[in-house]
Amino acid sequence: MRITGKQTVEIEINEKELGYAIMQHVIDEYFGGNFDDAGCDWYTKDTKVYVGGEDWLVSENPHVAVLVDAANILRYGKKFELD
Repeated sequence: MRITGKQTVEIEINEKELGYAIMQHVIDEYFGGNFDDAGCDWYTKDTKVYVGGEDWLVSENPHVAVLVDAANILRYGKKFELD
């Protein structure tokens, strides 16, 4: 993402909105902006990312796992981790 500005811009965003923005970044950056999670929650386990449960592995990138954890904390107040 590239932003060029000549003035200071102030925006207000709450934690939940920031969480959604992080998830949109994950989808755009790591899945080419085209990913249908069927409305399921995103989980992490051992730096891997799953959607809906352990049957649907979507990423083994540890950076994606960190972003998903951050988004879930902002959106829901906790990480969603698989046991």
